[in-house]
Amino acid sequence: MTVTFKTRARAGASSGAEEKAIIAALRKLPPDSLPDVLRYIEFLDYKLNPTRDPAAEDAALWAAVEANLEYKQLHPVEGLEIHESGADFLKAVADL
Repeated sequence: MTVTFKTRARAGASSGAEEKAIIAALRKLPPDSLPDVLRYIEFLDYKLNPTRDPAAEDAALWAAVEANLEYKQLHPVEGLEIHESGADFLKAVADL
């Protein structure tokens, strides 16, 4: 997967040093984690862009649903765990 960045001049845009730090951090990640990073970037864009037409919003919501389903298929062991007590929860997360 190739990720391309374009710098946009806008109010509140990050500095060149911040952009370089972000790109350097992305390059350190394993390639298989880049789709998750891209989805998070798309989520931020969706959240921060208040001017969307309804059709684009519907498409973005369906894309999010599909991405969630794909993630669950790729990571089946990361399901929700229900613990009977606080002590059970602490025991389950003790090694984290």
